[in-house]
Amino acid sequence: MVEPCPVLPDDVLEDILARLPAKSALRCRCLSHAWAARLSSDHFADRHFRLANRQGGPRILLLHVRGSRGPKAHMWSPDHPAGRKLMDIPRNLTFDPRKPGNRIPRLVTQHCRGLVVLDATATGIQYVYNPSTGRMSPLPEGRPTGCSSPSESSKKKYASLGLGYDEQTARHIVVRICYRGYYADKLPLDPRCEIYVVNSSMETGLWRPTRSDRPPAGWVNQHGTSVFARGHVYWLGQPRLKSPPQEMFIVSFSLLHETFGAVPPPPALDLGSKSLAEHRLTVLDGHPCLFCNMWPSYDVYLLREADAWDLRYRIDTSPSRVRKLLPYRDGLQPIASIDDGHRIVLIQPRSPWLCATSFRLCAYAPATGDAHSLLQADSNESSNGLLAHKTMALGHAALYEESILPTGQRHEDIIFAMSLVLRRLPECTLLKIMCVCKTWRAIIQSDRFAHKRRLMCWHDFIHF
Repeated sequence: MVEPCPVLPDDVLEDILARLPAKSALRCRCLSHAWAARLSSDHFADRHFRLANRQGGPRILLLHVRGSRGPKAHMWSPDHPAGRKLMDIPRNLTFDPRKPGNRIPRLVTQHCRGLVVLDATATGIQYVYNPSTGRMSPLPEGRPTGCSSPSESSKKKYASLGLGYDEQTARHIVVRICYRGYYADKLPLDPRCEIYVVNSSMETGLWRPTRSDRPPAGWVNQHGTSVFARGHVYWLGQPRLKSPPQEMFIVSFSLLHETFGAVPPPPALDLGSKSLAEHRLTVLDGHPCLFCNMWPSYDVYLLREADAWDLRYRIDTSPSRVRKLLPYRDGLQPIASIDDGHRIVLIQPRSPWLCATSFRLCAYAPATGDAHSLLQADSNESSNGLLAHKTMALGHAALYEESILPTGQRHEDIIFAMSLVLRRLPECTLLKIMCVCKTWRAIIQSDRFAHKRRLMCWHDFIHF
C-alpha cells in the first residue's frame, strides 16, 4: 500500500514561498485560490520583503541605455558583479516622436520598500514602479500647475514628487508639491500639496489634499530625487528661484502628521558660490544624507537628529589613483555604505554628450583614500552583456530592494467601477451627488455616462 504524500504545514509552506524571488512568488498565485489569497496578503508581502533583503547587499538599481538597444533596468550587487537584467523599459515610456532616439526614464524618488516613482520624460507621465516584478501603474493627474493669467505664461511651473511608507497603515504614500507660478520677487505662487495612497482599500484613483498645512514658502528641487527616512520625505529647497547657495534648506514632510518642516544645512558647510544642483540628497545607514560637491573633495553629512548634522565622510578626489577611477567632476553620488561603514559605494554616470567619459561604480575607503572599481575587469562587455564601462549611458541609480508589493490599481479602472455604481442611481440622487466633487460631476455629465445609463435602463426595462 502506497503511503500518502506528507503535507507540509501552512506556516512551513509560507516560509518556503517567502524565500522565492519576487517573480516566482507571483507565479505561485496561479496554482490555487488558497495560494492566491495567502500570497496576496500584507503579512506575506512584509515577510517576503524582510527575507529577500537580509543578505546580498548592497543592491543597486540602474536605468541605462546602451547603443540602439533601448533603455533597460538592471540590478547590480556583489553577488551579481556582471549585473542582472530586470526588464526592458516599455517603448511607450521612452519614445518621443518629437526627438530622435530613446529617452531614459528618470527616477524622481529613491527606492522605498520595493517601490519607486518613475518619470517617463518622453510622455510626461509618472508611474509607481516595482523593479522586482516589472509592474508599473500610472499616477493620476494631479492639481494642474500653471499660471492664473496668459500674461504669466513665462512664469515658473512645475511639480515635485516624493515617496514614503506609512508604518501604521502599511501603505506607500506619494506626496506631490505643485506651484502655479511665482511673484515678481521670485517667491512661489500658491504652493499646494496633495497625497496619493498606493494599494489602499479606500483608493479612489485621485489625489487628496493634506490634512494640515501647506508647504513652507520656498521651491523644492524638481530635478533632484526625493528621499524617505525615519517617517519623513525630504527634498532640497530654496526660498527663491536662483537664490544664493547660502539660503539652501531641506524640506521635510511627516507622513504621520502630514506636516511640513524646514531643516537648515550643516552650519560648518561653506557653500560659497555652489549652486543647488551641486548638492544631492540620499540615504545612508537609514539617515538622510547631504552630498556636497566641495571640489576637489566631497563632503557627506548625515542628519542624526531633527537638525543635528554629522560629517560622516570626506572623499578626496585629488590623488591620482582616485582621479583615474573618477575622472569626471559632475554627477558623482553615494549609494550605500559597506563593511560596517568603512567604505562607501560611489556611482559616476557616463554622460551621453561626452564620449570620453565612462560609467563608474567604485568603492572608496575614506580612512585610507583607496578606491577600486566594483565592475568586472572587462571594460567593453561583461560575460552576460549587461554592464560595461564605456557603452552604458546611465540615467539614474538608486538602492534596490526586492518586493512583491503591487503598484496600485489603475485609476482608469477605479473610475470605471465608480461609473458602474453611479449608473444605477435614480436621477434625483445623481443631481445631489454632482455636488460632491468635480470628478463625480465630470463623470455624470459626460456623454459616455449618459449613453451607457440609457442602455442600462433599456436593458432593465426589457427584462422586467
